[in-house]
Amino acid sequence: MRDDLKAVSLVWLSKTGLTNLNSGEGGSQLVDIKRYRWQGREYPYVSGQAMRFYLKEAIRREVPPSSVCTPDEKGETCGDVANCILCDLFGYMGVIRREAGERGGANIRLSPVKVSPAMGLLPYDENAVVDFLTRRHRLQEGELIGDIVNVELAVNIYKAGVCVDLLRLGRIEELKRGEDGINRVEFREVVPEEEREKRLTLLLSAIADFSDYSKQARLLTDFTPDVLLAAAQSNYSHRLQKALALDDDCKLNLNLLKQIISEVKKESLRVFAGILDGVITNGDEARELLKGEGVEVAETPREALESLRNFILQDAGR
Repeated sequence: MRDDLKAVSLVWLSKTGLTNLNSGEGGSQLVDIKRYRWQGREYPYVSGQAMRFYLKEAIRREVPPSSVCTPDEKGETCGDVANCILCDLFGYMGVIRREAGERGGANIRLSPVKVSPAMGLLPYDENAVVDFLTRRHRLQEGELIGDIVNVELAVNIYKAGVCVDLLRLGRIEELKRGEDGINRVEFREVVPEEEREKRLTLLLSAIADFSDYSKQARLLTDFTPDVLLAAAQSNYSHRLQKALALDDDCKLNLNLLKQIISEVKKESLRVFAGILDGVITNGDEARELLKGEGVEVAETPREALESLRNFILQDAGR
């Protein structure tokens, strides 16, 4: 991995079909959609916790079971950064049990992978419906009973993002006291460089393919990126997350896009983009603007992610 690469930042839009990706509190006969309010209107969202789960499950599908742990009955993970890919990428918080005469505490690893909630950009009330559902149970031969449930469903365009702090990836944080008596934080590598690269590329593959959303047995949809920006950054910054915003008629705000890209590219080694047709109504104008700003524009988000991967690994010859 390049020595001057400090972070990988991605932001994307995804258009869904009619579905319910993340339920709220609901009720005895209602499965609702999580919503937030902005300027008096409600919009759906998918929590950051759910997004992390989807990415973890996508990685779990691609590696041997011995490479990733499963939380125990108390929700605690193994905390073995050297041998567990998920504990390395997503961090953990474990409890240090109190022994006789000793203080307890917490064993915490800050997540190198920062994940945003996926925020719906279209008003909920203009793009939703309540589906009437019956759950039937067979009691005896020829006898059925059913529960009535109402399920909120919506079509929307969601914005989500990820930023990876490469300083922490494959490394653990240690507090050391110098000869001058001052405490300092140092990072110690616990896996070889090739393994760090492997874990980063697994995450990029997960972003391209993650699929374990809720309620897919009856509400199958695709939630992977349709419009994507990705930056290989020489500093750690979340600035790219503001680049994608929608105006009326699903038009990308090109003025904002240009402003953010002009800032991000000054501290990025390379910026990539991929845009599918039919998601935003000014896709051609967005592609031309990005090319004019020096962004490497691919035909699809998947190709953009592959170009990012190749750039990250180019100095390693892999």
